[in-house]
Amino acid sequence: MNRLMKLAVQLILVSTLLLLSAAPGFAAEVRRVPSKASVEQGFAALTIGVEGSDDFQYTGLEDKTHVYRGTIKPGSKLQFTIVATLAEQKSLPITGRSCLMRLTVVAKKGGEVIKTQNFSKENKSNVFVNYTVPAGADTLEVSETFVLSNKSKDQKFNQRVTSLNKLILTTSGASAAADVTNKAGESGDKKTDTGSGKDADKKDNAKDAGGDKNMTGSNKKDSGDNGKADAKESKGPGMGMLVGAVVAVAAIGGGAFFYMKKRKEGQAAAEEIARKEKLRQQAILRQQELQEQNRQREAEQQRLMQEERMREQEQACQQQMQREQEQQRLMQEQNAMQQPGASGAYVAGAAGVMGGVQQNEVENAVNNAPNAAPKFCTNCGTPLKPGSKFCVNCGAKV
Repeated sequence: MNRLMKLAVQLILVSTLLLLSAAPGFAAEVRRVPSKASVEQGFAALTIGVEGSDDFQYTGLEDKTHVYRGTIKPGSKLQFTIVATLAEQKSLPITGRSCLMRLTVVAKKGGEVIKTQNFSKENKSNVFVNYTVPAGADTLEVSETFVLSNKSKDQKFNQRVTSLNKLILTTSGASAAADVTNKAGESGDKKTDTGSGKDADKKDNAKDAGGDKNMTGSNKKDSGDNGKADAKESKGPGMGMLVGAVVAVAAIGGGAFFYMKKRKEGQAAAEEIARKEKLRQQAILRQQELQEQNRQREAEQQRLMQEERMREQEQACQQQMQREQEQQRLMQEQNAMQQPGASGAYVAGAAGVMGGVQQNEVENAVNNAPNAAPKFCTNCGTPLKPGSKFCVNCGAKV
């Protein structure tokens, strides 16, 4: 996975570099990170760009104002791009936020102001202004002010942040050549206009190349012929464009990296959620199995108890039937003894049988009910069986 991420980032970077190198009209932009105090208030970065400018770059701080410089062509169409990158409002302990961006463009010719324009945007952190350089203007001074106001219950974040920036854009046209000509005239050099215009230009160029060593490199090049100047201006993108390309590549690469990182974190989070859900489902299944086992155990216990009760009831019924049968047999024997005409042998035999039965019944009564008080016949004194209505010895009614 990491190898694929690295390969994807490399492909994106290479493609971006190729696109940037093939794009001839890429805007010159400079991104600057403000002071630590401004960053703490949510002012993360400021990006300033001038499309149509060459060698546009940040030159430093002058009189508490951040200065940018570049070169432009006379009469060219420019686009000023000013973007203030702000931190998300939720990431700061603030209750509200407002911002103001002002832009003043002053066109000058030989140090004199020929045109002034003002632009203003409220509660917008970006400004895009199209501007055409006035005819004859050799210098543009662009003053930009950005004000960020935070509202917070914490006094530390209830602050106002102000950023002052100045763009100085100069041309390499006729004004520089005029300055060189004036300097040459003041030094005592004489020129004749008897020749053609081309000859005069050649003489001026020769003097500029050999006589004046204090001239800057740009003035020396501008004092050459028009063909050389056009060749210089038609070269590849300047330093500002290169810086902008590097910034764009870094931004795209960083975005791709963070995108892949966020995607990987999202996959890890999804896997963690799936794992927790699987564990939860397993716990639910185990709980259901335990409940089912408990229900089966309770059902088995109830079944065993019912079977035990049924056996006890059957035993009780059998004992009751045996008692009833015994009572019926005794009554039949008593009835047979009381019938007239019965032989003495039968009576003696019946008496012996009854005596044995009586002895057995007495022993059973003593064994089965040791705590119960025995009863005796009032006629002959023979022990009576519990529940008997007639004496087994004499047949007298109890």
